[in-house]
Amino acid sequence: MKSLLITLAIITLLSTACKVTGTMAAIQPKAATINLPATGTLRLWNGITHPSFTVTLTNPNATQSCEVYKVKDNGTERWISPSLQAGKSLTITVPANGHLYFKNFNNNVLNIEYKVADQ
Repeated sequence: MKSLLITLAIITLLSTACKVTGTMAAIQPKAATINLPATGTLRLWNGITHPSFTVTLTNPNATQSCEVYKVKDNGTERWISPSLQAGKSLTITVPANGHLYFKNFNNNVLNIEYKVADQ
């Protein structure tokens, strides 16, 4: 009886400690253009269950930049330095069940292209 209780306790601990991650099918489309609102913010892949993955962001604008943050599923934000600069690309690993948070401080809409790496 005692070993059964210990086994059940271990199973319970393991099941609560392990995070459930979805599949890459949750990340659709694999490549697209997003529009960051003028002087606004955008959260990409927020609230979606997925494994960690790598994405390349490209900013085709020659003069506008934006800030990018990685956000873990517990809400912890980490600023990417340097963020997405004008006319540059940036490759980021998005944490499992996390998302990207963009801040556009410019008075113009900023179009960002992204492409998720093949898994």
